[in-house]
Formats: sequence, C-alpha cells, structure tokens
Amino acid sequence: MLVSDAINLSLAESNALSDKSDSRSKAFIAIAIILGLLGVFLLLAVAQIRRNTPATRERRVGNSSTVQVKAGGNLQAAIDGANYGDVIVLEAGATYKGPITLPYKEGASDQYITITTSNLSGIAKENERINPQLHAKAMPKIVGPDNSAAIATADQAHHYKFIGIEFSPTADSKYLYNLIDLGKSDYKSLTQFPHDLVFDRCYIHSTGLNKARRGVALNTARTDIINSHISGFAGAGDETQAICGWNGPGPFRIVNNFIEGGAQNIMFGGADPSVPNLIPSDIEIKQNYLFKPAAWSGGVATIKGVIELKMGRNITIDGNVLESEALTGAFILTVRNQNGGAPWSTLEDINITNNIVRHSGAGFSILGKDDAHPSQQAKRIRIANNLLVDIVPDYAAVFMVGCCANTLTVEHNTVQQTGNIMTCYGVPNSNFAFRNNIVHFNSYGFVCPVNMLSPDSRGNIIVDNKAQISANGYPANIPKGNFIVSSLDQIGFVDFANGDWRLGPQSKLKGKGSDGKNPGVDFDALGAAVAPSDVKPPYFGRQQK
Repeated sequence: MLVSDAINLSLAESNALSDKSDSRSKAFIAIAIILGLLGVFLLLAVAQIRRNTPATRERRVGNSSTVQVKAGGNLQAAIDGANYGDVIVLEAGATYKGPITLPYKEGASDQYITITTSNLSGIAKENERINPQLHAKAMPKIVGPDNSAAIATADQAHHYKFIGIEFSPTADSKYLYNLIDLGKSDYKSLTQFPHDLVFDRCYIHSTGLNKARRGVALNTARTDIINSHISGFAGAGDETQAICGWNGPGPFRIVNNFIEGGAQNIMFGGADPSVPNLIPSDIEIKQNYLFKPAAWSGGVATIKGVIELKMGRNITIDGNVLESEALTGAFILTVRNQNGGAPWSTLEDINITNNIVRHSGAGFSILGKDDAHPSQQAKRIRIANNLLVDIVPDYAAVFMVGCCANTLTVEHNTVQQTGNIMTCYGVPNSNFAFRNNIVHFNSYGFVCPVNMLSPDSRGNIIVDNKAQISANGYPANIPKGNFIVSSLDQIGFVDFANGDWRLGPQSKLKGKGSDGKNPGVDFDALGAAVAPSDVKPPYFGRQQK
C-alpha cells in the first residue's frame, strides 16, 4: 500500500469517527434537554400539588400535628384533613379565599383544631384586645366573596378555634350577609347546632358602608368571641349588626372586644327561632368597648341602638363602655315574638351592671311583653351600678318603661341627663323598685302613674336642678324616703366637672342609701369590672384619650 493511500484511509476513518462523535454529542444534548424539561414539569407538578393540598405535617406532639399552609395553599383541604389537637398555621399577610366550611368530624373531643397566624408574636398577647393598627400586618386574611361568607359551618361542627386571623369581604365583593356565618336559621333540632367555637384576637371588618350586613351570625351552641376588633358593619336602609344571634341556644361569651355596628352593635332576637321553645341563653357580654362613629349619622347608616335584646334568658352585661357619637339608645330590652311564630319569646334573668354609657339618646328602653304578637312576660331584670353621662335630648328619658315586666330593679346608678328620669306607658310593671340612684329631675322627673314604683323605691338623690319640686311640692308618684337637693354642689362629688363622680369625704349624703351604702355608683366595683384600656380611673365620666 502506498503511503498516500494509507494517509487517505486514515483521514476517512477519522472523519467517520468524528461523525459518530457529533451524533453522540447531539444525542447527549437531546437527552439533557428532555431531562431538563421533565425536571421543569416535575417541579410544576409538585408546586401544583402543594397548592392543592396542605403542607407536610412538620411536627407531631402525641397525636397532634402542626400544619403549615403557605400563601396560595388549600386551607379547606388542611381543615378537612385535620384532627382534633392539630394546629393549622397560616402565613402572616397571606390571603385565603372563602367560603371555608368547618366540617363535622366524628367523635367527641376536648381539644380544638386551631387556625392561627405564623406570626403570633406580632399580635396582642393572650387575654389582650387586638388593635388593627398595630397587629393587622401580622395576620393572615380569610375573605368572603360576593353573596357568600369567609367562614361557614357544617351541621354539628365543633371545637374550632381561630387566633389572630383577619376576616373581611373580598375587595371586589358587592355585598354579603354574614361575614362569619355560624350555624343556620332553619335548624329543627338542638342536635344540629355547631358548638365549641372560639374567635380570639381576630380582626373582623367590613370594607365599607352597605358591603356586609353583619360581622358574625351567632346561631350556635357554645361560642366565644374574645379580645377581637369588629368594625364597619353599617349601611343606609340596612339592619346591620356586628354580632347577632336569633336561632342558637348558647351559651355565648362576648368578652373584651371593640365592637362597632350600625343598627345594633350586639343583638339577640330579631327573627323567630326555627327550633321550638329555643331561647338564646347563658350569655356574657363583658368588658367590651361599643362604639358608633359620628360619620354614620344623618341617614348615612341605619342607627337604632347599641345593645338590643328581643329574646334571651340568663344574660349578664357587665363592665362595658358604650360610647356613641351617633346619638341612639344604649340598651333596648323589648320582648319580641318577631314574626309571630315564637310565642315562648321572653327576657328573663337579665343583669346589666357596672357599665359606662357616654352620650346617648336614652339609657334603657324596656318593654315587658310584645305589643304586636303573643309572648311571655319579662321577668327579673336588674340594672345596677351603671354610670350614664350626657343622656340627651331634653324630650327623652333615661328610662323608657312600657308594659308588664315583673320584678324590675333599678339601683345604685349615677345619671347625668337633660330629660325625664323615667317615662312610663302601657300597663304598669309589677314589683318595680327604683332605689339608691342619683338622677336629675329636670322639668318633669317621673312621667309615670302614681303607685308605679314600689314603696321600696327609696334612698335616691334627686337633683331639683330646675326648681320644679320646690315650686310644685314633692311629686305624688315618687315614694317618700328620697333626698331632694337643689344642685350637684349639694351632693358633694369629688370633681364633677372633670368626671370624678365619687362622693367626697365631706358629702353629707355618704351612707344614706336605703341599704346603708352610698347612693349612686360604687366606683371601686365599676373600676374592677371595666377593661383598664377603656377608662382612666377615677375620671370615669370622661372619655379615655
């Protein structure tokens, strides 16, 4: 073989090898691209799975787990898969769209499924009230879409607790009825009611006027709303409430909240229960700050009252501050068989104690029996140790008392008002005692029948500030045994002008109550009952700045 032939053969073999090498390279590149695409698809699939299922359980203590649901995660799936004792942690600042339904789970439990924020240190401490300006940024948000709710419940759902969660309508929601919709209006049996539900340190709010009818529909058994901020539920021509229950047996605890509502801040009743003989019972309304802003006045929103009870049994309203810039009634207690289908409607064993009312159109409006439909008679209502300041206008009354209540006791209240002490109408109440109060007579005092008040209605200090008693004599409709003074100066307050309405050490009326105590409010008891954040003792008569 010639050398030139050998060289040509070698070049040909080299070219062949080169072609094979190029083919292999291209094959490797193709395989790499395919594997890369498969990797991308796999990552996308995993991400989708993570979005559609709760995250892996991170920690197990006994039989309980902590489950993280990141932004965009499936909160409903996490709740559906949770066991009692589990903690579901939502990402602070993330938004989760409702409606989220709390399902019924088999078996009894003394443990809760807890839904909470990933930033607990960023909200109020336990037993402290939430402040949205300070704490909202640390909260995840559950939102209710148009015509729906943020949270709803299945029949018999129980033992769910929300801590540090914000609730509101979605930004594009036009209107919804109940932002947090607990229970239903059409239950027929007590066994259907959800129970053992807790909302602690939550921010529950509307997104504007006429955007939501109410914050919480409370048609359940045992439920707590505590340490929360509920605001913005108002609108023109709309019967709005922050909290309202009408078809739930209770018990209910509404404690240490800021509560803002248009027609009523809190109401029980207003519609007939669907369960026969059901009466909302065992209700505690304590240490709340209830407010209506001036911006709602003048027809901007429907305004009716602050706390309204149309049906209820064994209710304690204690240590609250009611401060309304929009003039309205403070407490409305009127038995109502609202739609005519609940003749068992009543108000029984109602205790309203240690509350502060600042600026109101009336203190208490009381109707002991429905004047439109058959009902039961109100029984055992006690109004004691309340401070009422700036009760106006002149034609109104601190106490508007209608037909038929049995055993109504009004004692040890201190009142500064410009209208009547009491206006009565209808069939007189029985066993009505008005004793040991401090009130202004103004022009008419008691516009009530003679013998309306029991002989036990003694020990009151009545300020004859317009000299009507001195000019016309002691009124026939007021039992003997009360103290008439011509001015506040004769009472001997410590510092009336600045809101310290305690009887001073030099007051000649100390210990002159019919029970041997000071007439008017016991301010030590009042100070112990109200939330420290809402008052500034001893100046209870002044707004806390």
